[in-house]
Amino acid sequence: MLYQAYNELDHSRLPDVIESINGPEDLFCEELARDARVNTYITKEQEHNADVMLGLVYMMVGGVDEAHDLVLPYSLPFDSEWGGPAILDSPALGNATYSHALVHRTEGKYVGELGMIGWENARSWFNETPSDHVLFKRFSDIAENTALKFDVDEKDKALMDEIKGGQSWNWESLTELFSRSCQSDALTLLCNELHNLEISMVLEHCNGIVNVDRKTS
Repeated sequence: MLYQAYNELDHSRLPDVIESINGPEDLFCEELARDARVNTYITKEQEHNADVMLGLVYMMVGGVDEAHDLVLPYSLPFDSEWGGPAILDSPALGNATYSHALVHRTEGKYVGELGMIGWENARSWFNETPSDHVLFKRFSDIAENTALKFDVDEKDKALMDEIKGGQSWNWESLTELFSRSCQSDALTLLCNELHNLEISMVLEHCNGIVNVDRKTS
């Protein structure tokens, strides 16, 4: 990771598709985007989750630094060089800490923030994510179906058994599985699929918050 502030990053290094997005306001459906311009009907929950959602969009196209900078204010309880002023007690806190963990899990074996390797930093942010997050059970079910596609060794199967099929949230086993992802081609493919599914799941969840019409709900 580059560890630069959002406005200092060279976004042209990313795929062209991201150039059409100017900011989180572009993630609102047309009606809500119009309302946002006149500062009506858009709640703090929608506004904050739009930033998290944009971070996840960046992560999907390789913009891990952009994602980090966008989720940092909502997950870190103090001001930072990269994320700017902290936004305390945000209604997006759970989604932001979850996404922050995904950022550092993407960083993987490399040393980054605070001299920590990515997997260790991911562990610390998963530990900060509320244990009752609504997506944990859903991801456990997703992992059950995904695991059937890949032939991995017995240790990795044991780790998957601690994650899949409605188990209690076990970020320790999940992160351990990812830290072993280079052990075999099958495990690399399994972790890549799980990672992409998890990002998509959190993104869809944030979109369900951002694009709810508060006038009729």
